[in-house]
Amino acid sequence: MRWLVVMFFCLSAASGDASGAETPRAVARVDSTEYLVGDWIRVSVEITHSAGATFQSLLGDTIGGYSVLERLPLEPVNDTTTRTGFVVARYDSGTSELPPLPFLASVPGDTAARIVATNPLLVTVHTLSVRAEDPARDLKPPMGIPYTLLEILLFAGVLMLLALAGYLLYRFLKRREVRSLPESRVAAARPADVLALEQLALLREKKLWQQGLIKEYYSELTEILRRYFEGRYGVMALEETTEEILAGLRAQRLRPAVSSQVEEVLRRADLVKFAKHKPVMTEHEQTMKHACSIVEQTRAPAAVPAEQPRGEATAHVAA
Repeated sequence: MRWLVVMFFCLSAASGDASGAETPRAVARVDSTEYLVGDWIRVSVEITHSAGATFQSLLGDTIGGYSVLERLPLEPVNDTTTRTGFVVARYDSGTSELPPLPFLASVPGDTAARIVATNPLLVTVHTLSVRAEDPARDLKPPMGIPYTLLEILLFAGVLMLLALAGYLLYRFLKRREVRSLPESRVAAARPADVLALEQLALLREKKLWQQGLIKEYYSELTEILRRYFEGRYGVMALEETTEEILAGLRAQRLRPAVSSQVEEVLRRADLVKFAKHKPVMTEHEQTMKHACSIVEQTRAPAAVPAEQPRGEATAHVAA
């Protein structure tokens, strides 16, 4: 390796002389010449050169029995000086030479390849002295790494987010439990159509649209219908979109007139809730009438009063 570097250095010097350009000069220094096995040996390099010259390190992973642990970037100090550095280590004891560190130089106006190398360095590496009379010692315990303020804040933020997520999940499950269990018990005791008609009557008494609460009026009305569809047909209407509800009700083979009323009510409500549509006053009451008519025309046969003639009762049931 050493003779190859010297040969390149000589060739570059010759080409530099031929072209008339100033030959770069690299000087390597170490903080000390005495180290222990495995110690980091910091090598600083300073290259003097003509203005505009650039350099590239040709150092591999090892050189002359030394392992290269780190390469510092080449940083220009001024137009004619560039500095860099390396961290090497040796794992054998004794005095040895750190070979010249090679660099590829590029000089403006000169196309010839130039290799510039540092001076060699003598370094002595010692082993740890172990004496038989020294008492045995326990292994050194692992060092504790203190947490920074940023790490503590991040850790606290993660804990707060986890706590918030747990609280929201608890509230969600609790609301579903409160929302579903009592209603399932009530639905088991009372027909779905009876509950829906009562809730529609209560909604009418609230007079929401008369107070300008148009969106709230249509939201409550469609929720009552969705709950009714779940209780009457067993579809997951509260979790479905309008298109999914209509598709599910088509499978129940509703009469065309009833299907048309359901679609009109749901689509009008969607326009109010999502498109800021403002129906005229007559449409508000018409929507309520359609909702009541849907429930009355699709009620289960068991919900028809016993004294009502059978022919009239079956007329109200979906085909």
